[in-house]
Amino acid sequence: MELRHLRYFVAVAEELSFTRAARRLHIAQPPLSQQIRALEEELGCELFERSGRAVLLTRAGKELLPEARQLLESAERLRARAALRARGEQGSLSIALVTSFATPRFAAMLRQFQRRCPGVQLSLGDHSSSWQLEALTRGELDAGFLRPPARMPAQLEALVVRREPMRLAVPSAHPLAKQGTASWRDLAGEPLILVEPGVTLADYYSAFFEHCRQAGVELTVRQYTGNVATQVWLVSAGLGIAPLPNVPDLEHHPGVTLIDLPRDAPVGEIVLAWRRSDTSPTLQRFIAVAKASFGPPRGDPGT
Repeated sequence: MELRHLRYFVAVAEELSFTRAARRLHIAQPPLSQQIRALEEELGCELFERSGRAVLLTRAGKELLPEARQLLESAERLRARAALRARGEQGSLSIALVTSFATPRFAAMLRQFQRRCPGVQLSLGDHSSSWQLEALTRGELDAGFLRPPARMPAQLEALVVRREPMRLAVPSAHPLAKQGTASWRDLAGEPLILVEPGVTLADYYSAFFEHCRQAGVELTVRQYTGNVATQVWLVSAGLGIAPLPNVPDLEHHPGVTLIDLPRDAPVGEIVLAWRRSDTSPTLQRFIAVAKASFGPPRGDPGT
């Protein structure tokens, strides 16, 4: 039994005329009559009483009609959902981001995507770049906004969405807080507070330490912490200074002053990363909205 057989049956049952049903279905009457006969033979019962030009439903036909309608309605809903999925307008996506990318502009991009694709369910999580890279390569994450390593895994594709110059967080009572910019030599003897390895990427601080080394400055790490928020809190407590990305939410943190590093300071990137092999229409729609929303990456911390 095929769905077209049920459509033919419902049309004849509703019209009670093979002629009108054939016209409604845009087919000739003889093939329609043949298909109804074939359906009756398959079911082993007559569905219509044929008496001259009059067509009436048999008892079996009356019982089949509501079930046939339900099956056709279910098939139509399935077809509509499949079409939405094929256009990337229905499904689910698991997305992750690093904390510093949780900006108003990112929220605006998510709102825009949800307006365009209201049938897509987003699962959003705040995770480190290292965690995201592992989850992406294992196929446990659809896309992530993260700081890329020096060499991205070959199976991942990446789109740069923001560039963020590294700045220096110092206690507000620190002498450096009165300066707009600190030289590399100004950092001599200052205790550092860093995000611990494994949370941040292994090479995240490499360029920072290299600039200090070239300036003849030896640095001491006083303490490691698990995230940027705790890192900044420890700076506000006067326990040290911290190089960190240019995060807009930190500009007004109590007890902390952000100052610029020299012009040759490292510039980090935030990328949108996903698996090259993932051709999901839903993911492609998300990537397209991200590209349109962020455009060419800039150093503006609000982007």
